[in-house]
Amino acid sequence: MAPPAAGAAIPRDALLRIAAPLRDSLAAAPYAPPEGSSTSTKSLLSSLLPSSHPQAPAGGGGARSKEAAGLLLFCAAARAASPEYPALHWVPVALSDAAAAAVEEMAAAGGWGDVGEMVVGMMPEVVPPLKDVVKATCVDTEDEEIGKEKPPKEHAVVAAHQFRWLVSQVTYPKLGDLCWLVIPCALTALDHWSPEVKEQGMVSFMHIAKSVKATELNLYEDAILDACCHNIPADDELWYRAVEVLERIHEVIKLTWIRKSPYTSRLVDELVLLYKESATRSSREVVRNHILEMLATLQK
Repeated sequence: MAPPAAGAAIPRDALLRIAAPLRDSLAAAPYAPPEGSSTSTKSLLSSLLPSSHPQAPAGGGGARSKEAAGLLLFCAAARAASPEYPALHWVPVALSDAAAAAVEEMAAAGGWGDVGEMVVGMMPEVVPPLKDVVKATCVDTEDEEIGKEKPPKEHAVVAAHQFRWLVSQVTYPKLGDLCWLVIPCALTALDHWSPEVKEQGMVSFMHIAKSVKATELNLYEDAILDACCHNIPADDELWYRAVEVLERIHEVIKLTWIRKSPYTSRLVDELVLLYKESATRSSREVVRNHILEMLATLQK
């Protein structure tokens, strides 16, 4: 029998108590869907809060765990909000602050030492659905079923922000134990067509790469290099993120496995192309220096 989900550790009365001020603050927040969009991210966040209706006895710990996961995802979205992010710019500071207090209360109610410890415990419950949403909205989704309804693009954007916030709560050495879970999700976001989803994937991957051992990345070497090849020629909107990724690639590239990978020649081609393009970009000298150093490393 599978072990009980970590979220089941939080009593339901505690979940309802913690969610109450969040529901009130969300209801009071002004909101208008972005122009040309019929999807309400406010309604999406509302759907994550636990229902105030009595829970069926048969629901048990599984239902409670699902409600706890939803509440954590609500808080992740509210905490990830920023005026610079179109999908969540409407989230007021008061709601974000209330979400910060809520995750502290959740951790205490579940018996965890702090928020980071709670997030580590609940990652297996909250990351898979986020990855599924992002993957379902990709253009080239594999095993796509004819007639199957896809979630709106806005859901993928919110999921990417939620994932980025969750990952940022876990640091070395604990994040290394979650590579199997977080790296595939980060790479899925990097593969997305939306610049906002892709950017959050870059930020998440940077945190992961800085918070785990280089040897812990070995199992994902081909996937990481493939993503690097796809994302090195980023557009201007993502350029400053691409510079950050380059800095980390330069550190990782010194590992022996990268020179044995079938992606090496492709990576060299992309780097040469990027070197030529950098003449028209900002931070071009920094980028060119990184490229030359990486090319020299690959040829050793």
